[in-house]
Amino acid sequence: MRLGRVRIRDVRSVWGPPAEVPLGERVTVLVGPNRSGTSNVAFAIAAALDPQRCFEPARDLPRGRRGSPQVQLWAAGGGYAVVRWDVDDGTRTVDGSIVEGHALVCRVTDGARDLLLRHHDELAGPADREALAAQVRDTAAEVIPEVTAVHVAEDLTVEVHDDQGTALPTPEMRAIVALALARFLAARGRSPAVTVVESPDAFLHPAGQASIATLLLAVAAETDAPVVVTTTSPFVVPREPETMVVGLARDTLGRTTVVGTAAGDETQAGLLGGLLHDPGLAHVLDRLGRIPPETRGVLIVEGGTDEAYLRLAAERLGRDDVLADVEIRVAGGAMAAAMSAIVLRAEVDVDVVVLLDHDEMGRRARNTLTSRFGFDRSREVLTYADVFDGHPRGIEAETLFDVGLVRRFVAERGRGVSHGEDVRDGITHVDLTASGKSLFVGWAEEHVRAKHLDRWAALLDLIAERFGD
Repeated sequence: MRLGRVRIRDVRSVWGPPAEVPLGERVTVLVGPNRSGTSNVAFAIAAALDPQRCFEPARDLPRGRRGSPQVQLWAAGGGYAVVRWDVDDGTRTVDGSIVEGHALVCRVTDGARDLLLRHHDELAGPADREALAAQVRDTAAEVIPEVTAVHVAEDLTVEVHDDQGTALPTPEMRAIVALALARFLAARGRSPAVTVVESPDAFLHPAGQASIATLLLAVAAETDAPVVVTTTSPFVVPREPETMVVGLARDTLGRTTVVGTAAGDETQAGLLGGLLHDPGLAHVLDRLGRIPPETRGVLIVEGGTDEAYLRLAAERLGRDDVLADVEIRVAGGAMAAAMSAIVLRAEVDVDVVVLLDHDEMGRRARNTLTSRFGFDRSREVLTYADVFDGHPRGIEAETLFDVGLVRRFVAERGRGVSHGEDVRDGITHVDLTASGKSLFVGWAEEHVRAKHLDRWAALLDLIAERFGD
């Protein structure tokens, strides 16, 4: 039976109106600010599925309330059950039919050894521990490729070493050991009824967190059981339809409530924005989405006109090969382009290049990337000024067109499309208005010829170099 949703009532911080939580086909990600109750919801799901997980009224009832603690469960394909606990002694009763079993729960306060001690029966023999060590090594290598050796001692202490022989800190390995243990148990026909991992992102770089997202889906498939995680990181969310993201918050009375839900491949900005220092980053993550598998590189541009010009120039110059299998992503401004590049470079293994105007905002974005985030100016960042000698100021996409062509556009469409002309660093600029830039895209489609595109040809050469052509 695959669970489709649960309704939680009077468990820890969930009291008053029940909290209805939809579950992902494979992975459910609980997000919310600190103290929002993500761990409490995860506990309720685990306790409902695991008869051995104790409900302690003094700890698990809402503070100062007796209530009627219960979790209602609905199967995705039909079926219903209610798990209740006695408010005096925590005795569990079940009405209906559900698939029960042991819950593998990795709390944020656990160490790797704490987790293994709860499963000591499966790890009693040396061969068991060696098999688990091999599984931990293989799982860890999916997140931290430098991991080469793992040892599980008789007392269930876990030692992990990288290719330099350095021992990795235990907190870094907590979630990885939990997911490896779920795989180990599944291989032995002892799949957990649910795998719960709190904060699998802790101590991991965003690239490692993105690897965890992929790993969560794999573990859910191999165990054929739900995986539930709590997180404050948007990188941990698997961007797949088998994922459900559930946003939680405390209301003014201190109750945990569901404030929103979204499938993994849907927009999540409203749910993730509160986790981030800059709420705009959540929208960036949504726009990034998935990169097609055949992609050999990603070119991030500031606006839609930039992409239109690039594709037009490539087509008129017979240079479509330069952009073949290159994903062009429109960010919506210079700093948004920089933000997109920072996030995307951490998530994908292909080359990421940013193309910026050489105005004040473009230079600021470029400096942010190169000085604060280590982007290589000669390989990962381009500006339109790179095709001019001396990198003159104020160069933007329209400046790369033959100036006579742009003047002709202004003459045909009238003064409303231009603020006039000026000369900066020896370069003549026809300063198009915002509406003029939009109109110029369609006009150029009809009138531009290869002879107008010398600067664009130089830019395509630079793009080809960046992507290794």
